[in-house]
Amino acid sequence: MPSLLRFTGILALLGLVACAKLPADPAASPKIRITLVGDSTQTEKQGYGTGFCANLVNVDCVNRAKGGASTKTYRRDGLWATAQFPKPDWMLIQFGHNDVQSASHGDRETDLATEYPANLRRYIEEARATGIKPVLVTPIARRYFQADGKIVDDLPGHVAAMKKVAAEMNVPLIDLHEISQRYFEQLGEIEAHKLGPTKAGPNGTTVPDKTHFNQQGSYVLGRMVVEAMGRTAPELSPYIRPLAAKP
Repeated sequence: MPSLLRFTGILALLGLVACAKLPADPAASPKIRITLVGDSTQTEKQGYGTGFCANLVNVDCVNRAKGGASTKTYRRDGLWATAQFPKPDWMLIQFGHNDVQSASHGDRETDLATEYPANLRRYIEEARATGIKPVLVTPIARRYFQADGKIVDDLPGHVAAMKKVAAEMNVPLIDLHEISQRYFEQLGEIEAHKLGPTKAGPNGTTVPDKTHFNQQGSYVLGRMVVEAMGRTAPELSPYIRPLAAKP
């Protein structure tokens, strides 16, 4: 798996890997619960959820992400209420892809200037009110490459809005959008597409799914998120496996 083998080296080149001091026995730390709240790019089958949980130790890792969810529908469909039980110590909240105003998103979309940031703030306030520590995660970059090898950034407004909310409310932020975009560009289009599944294309062909991930991609991106989490919230560093988990 060349993409997986190149993962650590490329991140080090980008200056995105920070060596955190881990105790000799991570399992000696009190067990905690971390819950994932977001859309399909966080799920176990299509996202980085499986790889994320595999890279943690002494953690009850609960995945409450839902494909197609936006900040609006996640609450409307009762998923937010479910995500709070059993009560997690930490919660990683990632939305954006389905909040984009698009004909294909229908009633999932939200207004970027008002509704999207307001929904994020409400999640943060309610999590904190019950003693949950929230972490915001900017939406992962899609793998739509231009001729010059750069990725088309289709979520700048949502990334900026989430960063603003994080700064205003003093919430730890993982800028997964920036980290993943730089990683995919360093990897190159061909190798980057190997991290995702294929889907049906025109005339019986198959084409790359440029948003979601296969098992290999889940472990690569899952490790990426775990390491970024340790940098953003250093108190979680003891719960990170010293060596990357493998599929």
